Amino acid sequence: MMKVLIRLVCLLGAMGGLLSPVQAMQSAEIEEELQDALDLISDDQVSAGIDALRRLGELGSGEAFFHLAEIHRLGVGREPAPKIALMYYRLAAQMGNKQGALNLANILYFEGGASDADVNEALAIWQQYALLGDVEAMYLLGMLYWNGDGLGIPDPVRGYGLVWRASDVGYGPAMDTEPQMREQLNAEAMEAAKAYARDLEVKGFERKPLDLHLVTDDVPDLAELEQGPEKPEDWDTVWRLEVGFAMGGDDTKALETAILAKKADTVGDMFHEIIEAPNRPGLYRLLFGPAKDMQDAVRRCVSLKRAGFDCFAKPPR
Repeated sequence: MMKVLIRLVCLLGAMGGLLSPVQAMQSAEIEEELQDALDLISDDQVSAGIDALRRLGELGSGEAFFHLAEIHRLGVGREPAPKIALMYYRLAAQMGNKQGALNLANILYFEGGASDADVNEALAIWQQYALLGDVEAMYLLGMLYWNGDGLGIPDPVRGYGLVWRASDVGYGPAMDTEPQMREQLNAEAMEAAKAYARDLEVKGFERKPLDLHLVTDDVPDLAELEQGPEKPEDWDTVWRLEVGFAMGGDDTKALETAILAKKADTVGDMFHEIIEAPNRPGLYRLLFGPAKDMQDAVRRCVSLKRAGFDCFAKPPR
């Protein structure tokens, strides 16, 4: 994995504002090379096919990494290797491959060790794609919020809103489930849920349940749920991500919103803060952190750069 990571970092560092290698190649050429690699695997030339997919992945093809993940998960031509599959799913997700990201979330949540880190990563991925309009992600999140699975407490208003929106555009499982949920909510709760779902891309997600008072008189203490990731005591003492450049407050806030919507799988478990740029009054910087170490910080920056965001992995002083 380190070899792949180093190559990706070198590519990003060399590119600057230029097109990535995969962007420079014609789409038809990429598709042809991917198909050639898959044909090799179908012809029992698995090692050659894997080598070809790995090369395309190192050039920036998330779909190639997705196929590598599938090969290692299913054990095509070799023993299944779940840990290697997970690595390739994560690389595919970081390069914007939707199916790789959703498969990663499903494995982390439903097949993983159910650790807090796995659950949070899966939720961040589903939230990211729900904000991009993916109905499967909306439905899965809706069910989790409704039941409170992995969230600490049920959030039925938000949950119903997500399932309702997926149902409203014809997603089968949501259409089957929505009437059962609807029967358990009063009119005011349903209207609040639909208002939230209609404006999901703006309202986003938060840890505090939505309008819980509309469905129960016994509202618990929510202080612990609202804490979220912990802020570093001193940003200069931790590995952190500096995203973008010094800019005005409105532009920095817009950048923060865009990143949280598009790359929650990368930074959703980090504290984020807008701070004034040193020696530049009126200009601000966007920080995410802390990262566990250099490798973690670089991995996250690679993912953000692949999505078009300038990112700098900053070490502790």
